Amino acid sequence: MSRYAVAPPPPVEPGLLPPDDATDRYLSELARWRLRREHELRALDELTRSHPERTALEADLTSSMTLFHAVAQRHDLLLATWEDVHGGGGEREWVAQLIWGMLELPDGDAEALAVSLPDALRLSDVLAGSLRARVDPDGEADPGERLAGLEMDLERLRQVLAEHDGAAAHDLAGALDALDAQVAALHGQDEPAIADIGAAESALAAVDRELIVTAASHAHAHADRDQAQAERAHLVARGEAVRSLAQRVLNDLRPAPRLGIPDVTALGGVPEEDGALEAYVVNLERVGRALDQAHATYSAALAEYADLADRAERLAKTLAGCGAPTSVDLAGMLTAAKESLHTKPADIQRASALIAAQEAYLAQLRPDA
Repeated sequence: MSRYAVAPPPPVEPGLLPPDDATDRYLSELARWRLRREHELRALDELTRSHPERTALEADLTSSMTLFHAVAQRHDLLLATWEDVHGGGGEREWVAQLIWGMLELPDGDAEALAVSLPDALRLSDVLAGSLRARVDPDGEADPGERLAGLEMDLERLRQVLAEHDGAAAHDLAGALDALDAQVAALHGQDEPAIADIGAAESALAAVDRELIVTAASHAHAHADRDQAQAERAHLVARGEAVRSLAQRVLNDLRPAPRLGIPDVTALGGVPEEDGALEAYVVNLERVGRALDQAHATYSAALAEYADLADRAERLAKTLAGCGAPTSVDLAGMLTAAKESLHTKPADIQRASALIAAQEAYLAQLRPDA
């Protein structure tokens, strides 16, 4: 078993409906991947803060964290949809759409890196591996294993690149040739420098990322009716998932945001005529952006609740270690805060005020806490 998070294989190939047991297993494995990758990225962030090459590492670290955030959001939608399926109100097709449909990164640019969930997971593994090698080279595999891994990844990328053409593909082929020569030179050294291997791994991760971006951009630039149909089906699934997420927030939290969630089916079917098709694709993009906003808003509400719950647990541990009584009934305030969080709907404002007051008092009472 790997020390690090490794992307689980998708439960089914594109275009097929995943069996129930395979979906349950995939969502469980994805939850474990998510937890481990989050811990890894936090540790990498801490290590890079004092690293002499902090500036050079920032771009990959930011990409890794942004990609992780997008995967986590898609996982939330999958869980909400699968819960609906079990409740009899969802379609298994929506689950497949959320796995294989394009996953836009939360950076304001819908075309920045539109990839499927399996591609996003694989790319996250590549980026995290590259960062680990550069930040903490002694923690990775021995040089021979890392060079063998580089050769395997080079061969994989060449096979993927063979399916593409155009100027971008030509440039990427040149980058792979340069990496090939770099790896061959490292093989020729008795003791290749760890830093040089890490630089090659970083360059490979950049090519891998660029290849996925190129494929997504190529698909977007060659929009046709079939692609519009696929995007419409994906937005239907996303819309239902966001509605499920919104209902969970409305049921569980108070106050809760209330946003209108667009219904892509209101646009009608995909038209045949070119002019009408172009306008339809524009409207699909507008619906997608509106869904992004609604998803981000409701996800933020759940994230706020999770943060308050974590802070309440930290307060409980701190109070347990205090020992001496204080002039303020902190234990009573903590009980009230937990009651606010554990009732349905949870009173977020009351819990937030109580937790903030306890944190402020403890900060004065125990400056080192």
